[in-house]
Amino acid sequence: RRTWDFGILSYVRRTPAEKGAPPNAHPLAVEPAALAQALASVRFANEAKDDPLFTPAEADAMSKAMAEAFAAAGPGEDLVVLSTLKRESGFFAESFGVTARVFATGGRLNLIVHDTRLDFVYAYNLDNRLPPFEYGSRDKAGAAVLKAPGAEARRADWLVLPLAAAKPAPAPEVPAVAPAPAPKAAEPVAKAPAAVPASIEERLRGLKRFREQDLITEAEYARQKEELLKEYAKGAEGKAD
Repeated sequence: RRTWDFGILSYVRRTPAEKGAPPNAHPLAVEPAALAQALASVRFANEAKDDPLFTPAEADAMSKAMAEAFAAAGPGEDLVVLSTLKRESGFFAESFGVTARVFATGGRLNLIVHDTRLDFVYAYNLDNRLPPFEYGSRDKAGAAVLKAPGAEARRADWLVLPLAAAKPAPAPEVPAVAPAPAPKAAEPVAKAPAAVPASIEERLRGLKRFREQDLITEAEYARQKEELLKEYAKGAEGKAD
């Protein structure tokens, strides 16, 4: 598994480490609570004030996905993060994304942030295309200015955060090989109804989640749903011909 979703347009993903990067301390066993505490402590310079980079609930949800990803990652892998949320109050509040690269060294969490408030959701709703996200780099400094209590600042956009009770993950156990079951007699297979193509089905589900989170209006939801169903019907007619 390479991607752990923890919300709409929000995920933690394993990815090859940057070229020339030293090996990371992965896999890593760490409690989600330790990750959540570290992530929730980070603040960034937002014009004339400092704001939390993540909300407590956002850090909590992200930490569960991140803990699983760290346990599965190898020394030659980093984790990249996209976290999208309504970050302002009010009916017309917009959703913004945070993009970052994370990895563990010496029992500590390295956090390199590229975008602190990325405005991409409106454009995505219009054409259903995600932008080419940038997640932060060891070699190239970004514009983010971060701080957190007890953290080491490698750069303005790169913090090294302490983690409580971090330890190397145990090697996975090799399961015993069970004897193969005796083959069963073949049964006649009923013809299945035509399935909705995976891409359209996923887009319908994503569209529904967008509406449930008030990222789009009811009218926009109905319009886009109708367009997707027409697209499916057109494809089904083409196959029938």
